[in-house]
Amino acid sequence: MKNRFNMLYNPVKTWQNIKKRNFTIPQVYFRLLLVMALLPPLFGFIGAVYSGWRIGDEPPVKLTWESALGIAIVAYIAILLAAYVYSRFIHWMAKTYGSKASLADCFALVSYSCIPLFLVSVFSAYPLLWMDLLLTLLAIAYSVRLLFLGTPIMMDIDEDKAFFFSNSIITVGLVLVVGGLAISVLFWANGVGPMFTR
Repeated sequence: MKNRFNMLYNPVKTWQNIKKRNFTIPQVYFRLLLVMALLPPLFGFIGAVYSGWRIGDEPPVKLTWESALGIAIVAYIAILLAAYVYSRFIHWMAKTYGSKASLADCFALVSYSCIPLFLVSVFSAYPLLWMDLLLTLLAIAYSVRLLFLGTPIMMDIDEDKAFFFSNSIITVGLVLVVGGLAISVLFWANGVGPMFTR
């Protein structure tokens, strides 16, 4: 619990502590991911059902609670699976950069780097497009910073290699995001999509 928030204001020392403690994948799931991954679906559900999205002076667009609940459950499972898949890609790339990091190290790197993104999702309970966009961009920037600080420590490589490795990790992350969006579009096109109240 302590490492979750230490990561925000003392990231280098926190990364060193995580590396020293040598967490396993189940430990990272139970210590961090199972709880933090609940935040985006939970607050997204609240925002979609009770507050709704508003553009200009239009009345808010809301989802039915059944539709929002289904999407929230799928999103939660997707976050838990995506973190593992992402860490597998990082582990596969690690040899290229001379790293002997374990899969658990890669999983911890992914999971702890995403803490700002999990926390910023609290604001989706009251969706305000400009504010959510601005705060999400700030959270992405801070997550990238955490990734760049954590890569040399968790992967046990020098700063120069870590810089290029971090860029590769971000590239793979972007590819996974685009893939996830494509899968969502396929589901929506085949009738498995949100149900709006208006």
